[in-house]
Amino acid sequence: MRRALVILYVCLLPLLGGCSFSLAADRHDVERLLLIQTMGLDSWENGIEMSVSSGLGPEDAPALVMSTPATGIEDAIARLQNYSPENQLFYAHVQYLLLGEEAARRELANVIAWVDRSPTLRMDTDMLVVRGLARDAVVDTSGQATDITQRLASMDRQARSMGWTIYSLRQAAAALAEGDGALCLAVETVPTDGKVFTDQSQTDAVVPSGYAMLDRDGLVGFLDPEQSLAAEMIVGNPTGLLITVSGDTLEILDCSARIEGQFGPDGAPVGVHLRCKVRAGVLETAPGQAPAGEALDQALAETTGAWIAGAVAEAQRAGCDCLGLRRAVLSDAGDMAAWGGAWREIFPTLSVTVTVDGRVERSYDLAE
Repeated sequence: MRRALVILYVCLLPLLGGCSFSLAADRHDVERLLLIQTMGLDSWENGIEMSVSSGLGPEDAPALVMSTPATGIEDAIARLQNYSPENQLFYAHVQYLLLGEEAARRELANVIAWVDRSPTLRMDTDMLVVRGLARDAVVDTSGQATDITQRLASMDRQARSMGWTIYSLRQAAAALAEGDGALCLAVETVPTDGKVFTDQSQTDAVVPSGYAMLDRDGLVGFLDPEQSLAAEMIVGNPTGLLITVSGDTLEILDCSARIEGQFGPDGAPVGVHLRCKVRAGVLETAPGQAPAGEALDQALAETTGAWIAGAVAEAQRAGCDCLGLRRAVLSDAGDMAAWGGAWREIFPTLSVTVTVDGRVERSYDLAE
């Protein structure tokens, strides 16, 4: 499969601007192409560190995993090529771009500009922020039988099926260019030793860890998993996510949010009211506890309401409107023209009210 992809890329390269390959490439050149599928970037005081993985090869050949310090991204690419002279490293197939915490904090604008100028890397590459070092995620989760790309692909499918959003670099760049904040799925590495007994390689796992909050200056903080779920309730519809309320396991079936601005005598925004509706179903009840009716509805409303309020408060603390409140509050063109430019200063001071209508539906009686 990977060989077919390589041949396809070689055939298409003459049609892509900025590429130096041609159809004259012989079979030896094709054989030497190695597709880099995951790239990680960390930032240090004196430069960066780039870590890459090619993904598993034909017949489950181990991935080529490399890491190097460098003065910049182009220097890192040149160094990695020197470390693997038998291969021509090819970056047009990068699926995941991992930014370590410091790289996300310091280098985000540079990374966006570099990828945007790159003739091979794509702005629609999925981006994730690693709590810690990207190098640890790329290197420590790769072994003989698996690698970071395979682990991320598995996590990607699971996260999307449960309602989490994995944002691309393009989506983050667009939000930041418009003056808003952006959300980015955060991940962390966790040891599997003592948990996975059939995998002798004992490589670490990579798991979702809430959302990272990004503004035009870079990473400004994280939302914890509950606050991240609340963020999804505001900006999306996290169908399939599981939550625990009063000891019961519930599945989110549907969610909607209406954002209403409140304005002072001079027309300036002074507050925001979030009205949310959350519908859930019971998957499992607490031992010895029969599912409650209105009491469980109220518990769902109170629990999710606290999460939503916490997510907004954390975004305000960071001064990062990653929840898209600006457009909802300043929906009128006149409001946007008058107060859009001052929103960055107004946002942290807004009074926030959250109202949640919670409803738990049941298709059968789990107590029977």
